[in-house]
Amino acid sequence: MNTPANTQPHPAAEVVKRYRKIEEIIPSHWSQGALVANGIRQYYYRTGGDKLPLILLHGFMEGALSWLKVARALEPDYDVILLDARGHGRSEGIASGFSQAALTEDTAGALRALKLERTCTLGFSQGASTGIHLADAYAELVRALIVEGMGETPSGTDFTQSEGYQMWYRAYLAWLEGLKTQSHEERMLSALSQLPPGTPVPPEEEYVAWVENCAHLDLEMVRLGDALWDELGARVEAMTQALRRLTCPVLMMKSEFFPQPGAPKSVQEEASDQANVRVVRFVNTGHLIHQEQFEPFIALVRDFFKGY
Repeated sequence: MNTPANTQPHPAAEVVKRYRKIEEIIPSHWSQGALVANGIRQYYYRTGGDKLPLILLHGFMEGALSWLKVARALEPDYDVILLDARGHGRSEGIASGFSQAALTEDTAGALRALKLERTCTLGFSQGASTGIHLADAYAELVRALIVEGMGETPSGTDFTQSEGYQMWYRAYLAWLEGLKTQSHEERMLSALSQLPPGTPVPPEEEYVAWVENCAHLDLEMVRLGDALWDELGARVEAMTQALRRLTCPVLMMKSEFFPQPGAPKSVQEEASDQANVRVVRFVNTGHLIHQEQFEPFIALVRDFFKGY
């Protein structure tokens, strides 16, 4: 990739140019493939082994490979299944629709296609909502559930309509479009432009997985982002009602929308008004708990699921 004459190359350019392709990073003993369920093609990765199945459900505009580091840490104890949601990764796009109901039915169909029942289920953000609705609609498919990134969203915030957001959004969409035709090295370099100023470059496993996920997003789904934000309130209410109906063991991992930079992080138990729901708050931690507090996150996942 040529660098314009009036700009300086990113200081980490030489580092990311050496990052391997995703095919070289995914463990060779994992299986992967496609299945057809709920009328669409869905892609998955699986660590394998005669162990308790654990399905990982990623967030909106991520992909199954967002869980790469987490899956590696958990595979000694679980047969971990990483599923690309519709519109994400190597699964089919959203031509047939995109809704919470569709995502729930996709996941239920995928589990049945893989002949899995009573799975441990871990969902992040949008995947957490899917996990809740899955356990509500198909209790026989979920042994125990962890929902991550469930915290307080500031009310009255319509930031998607601001001029600054719209400028960022147009630039982001143009970047995603460019990724579709770039080589691996070009993708590694262009993704540096998306890192906040002063942010250290993530390690190879995390960085390459993130760029790979971005390169495979269905752009029509990305273009619907504003509309999906407008529906957020209704979706939260439906999810809350579904959570109230659950009878399986649930661990709710809460975080904070605006953590304080430099303030100490901790993990604290909180009171729950549901006997089957345990609540834990990751104090001064943002939405991506499994990245910001990886070791405490993994320890808590293991501790919770081992009882079921």
